[in-house]
Amino acid sequence: MFKGILVNKFLICLFFISNLYANVPIIIGSKSFSESVINSEMLALLLEDSGEKVIRKFSLGGTKVAFDALNHGGIHVYPDYTGTGYVMILKMNGEREPKKVHEIVSRQFLDKYGIAWSKPLGFNNTYALTIRKNDKELSSIKTISELAGKLGAYKLGAPYEFMERKDGYKGMASEYGLNFSQENIVSMNAGLMYSAIKDKQVDFIVSYSTDGRIKAFNLRILKDDKNYFPPYNPAFLAKADFLKQNPVLKETIQKLEGLISEDEMIEMNDQVDRLKQDPKDVARNFLINKKLLKGEIINQEVQTSFISFAYSRKGELLKLVIEHLWLSFSAIFFALLISLPLGVLLTRKEKAAKLIFPVINTIQTIPSLALLGFLIPILGIGFAPAALALFLYSLLPLVRNTYEGIRAVDRNFVEASRGIGLTNTQILFKVEIPLALPIILAGLRTATVIVIGTATLAALIGAGGLGDPIFRGVSTVNSNLILLGAIPSALLAIIADKFIGWSETQLVSKGIRLAKKRRA
Repeated sequence: MFKGILVNKFLICLFFISNLYANVPIIIGSKSFSESVINSEMLALLLEDSGEKVIRKFSLGGTKVAFDALNHGGIHVYPDYTGTGYVMILKMNGEREPKKVHEIVSRQFLDKYGIAWSKPLGFNNTYALTIRKNDKELSSIKTISELAGKLGAYKLGAPYEFMERKDGYKGMASEYGLNFSQENIVSMNAGLMYSAIKDKQVDFIVSYSTDGRIKAFNLRILKDDKNYFPPYNPAFLAKADFLKQNPVLKETIQKLEGLISEDEMIEMNDQVDRLKQDPKDVARNFLINKKLLKGEIINQEVQTSFISFAYSRKGELLKLVIEHLWLSFSAIFFALLISLPLGVLLTRKEKAAKLIFPVINTIQTIPSLALLGFLIPILGIGFAPAALALFLYSLLPLVRNTYEGIRAVDRNFVEASRGIGLTNTQILFKVEIPLALPIILAGLRTATVIVIGTATLAALIGAGGLGDPIFRGVSTVNSNLILLGAIPSALLAIIADKFIGWSETQLVSKGIRLAKKRRA
């Protein structure tokens, strides 16, 4: 009887746990270029059509950010390439047969990380050395091998990630004997490369073979005659345990396996990158054409002005502004809770100040992207690491100005207050802080502007905000998208600065403000 009760309780708990897991939204990630976003949108649209809740964490920074996010539970699924998994993550090389590479990454990822690879989506998007068709000096060159020792003053543009990959520039240069001089190699955002070669700022680019701008910009690919680049067949990656607990996700992914041809992917990339269409609409149209979704094809009108473009995305813009404000002011709020008492304490403990300020100063010098990258393995992606990074960046102006403001208070006022019987606490709140308030508020203004501006980088780790359209705009060379994030971000910083300036007139006594003006 007792055993039966225990079994029943166990089954009830198991039922509730399984139901809880079933109701968890599926978090879909993507890298920060159009093809990855389009493929992720297809999966998201199909899942939503089947009734699943979906959270989009698109346009994450490169391979490391996306893979770490999946490996640490920040996202549940994202698309990547067999060659990337084989070379960049597994640090392997040598195999070039597509099926064998897929078998290797599938087996190794499952054993090492518990991550399953789907079957490929149908096309191969490899790296390709690309030149202008109308470049007369290079008109006779057909293969990469023919470039050996002939590059002289030619300039190369390549994506940032390619310069560091095992299958990237160093290996390619060694394999083919390419002699680009170091000053003629330019690392840049992948989306900007095509404009650079079109405008003759560079002579070669390392492109993606399915990019629609190759045809649109009258470029041509040189043959990889030594088969240096491994196959890059896209597939979806997800934790094997999560797939077992969410069979709908596995079934939905299977609908996309082998579905997309190379020509179809080139056309979709071109619609987003060159024609500036919304990746979501492009993905939806493709799925409707394939009879996987019901509905009518969306014919997007080309937005000729930023105002009409912004108005068409007012709902998205409002969401991004709210995300940006929540992230920024959460960081500022907690920084104030720590900084004000810490700044006061350091005025009483000068030895501690000599230890604390070098640490805070050092944090301020760490590049934003490096700090975010460091926090991902610890906190995952999304709000938490972004808010912590912004919190750390706001410490210096807040702590420093609180410290300097309190120290700048005339000691005669402090002694006079002590002489009339005020306690140390009363002196702090009735004398020192009121007199130091203009300097403290100046620190708050500085910190707030820094945080609102830096918060745009949080989009690279899936925290949302106004950085999302900025980075999507840079990757697709879409000025309207860039402005959709940049203008509101600048306006928020200006408004916040003016509001804190106005608050100073309300919080600081008139006598102190007049004295400040006389000194100025």
